[in-house]
Amino acid sequence: MDPSLIQRIWIMMAAVAGAIMPMTFCTGTTQGRAVVRVLGGTLLAVFLAPALEKRFLMDADSEVRAALSFLVGCFGLNVAVIVQRVLDTSGEDFLNRLARRIVGRAEK
Repeated sequence: MDPSLIQRIWIMMAAVAGAIMPMTFCTGTTQGRAVVRVLGGTLLAVFLAPALEKRFLMDADSEVRAALSFLVGCFGLNVAVIVQRVLDTSGEDFLNRLARRIVGRAEK
């Protein structure tokens, strides 16, 4: 079997395992919600972890890449919820300040 294929499968398994891990600690979660959370965590790990690897861990071996995929799968949805809450509460103020800076620079 191709070694690069084995590495990709290993990293995918880490992403799925990381997405399943939070479900082991949840109580009162419906089966449908658990499936959605596992799929969401897996997708987040599949698409976000490679970008993080390219940016911060260019020369990392497959074990480190699998660990990153596991962590993104495990905690990625929680981080996304926190970011969404921050944007909901103070995102408009931030965007207004950013727009004033951009418009202010363009007028000068």
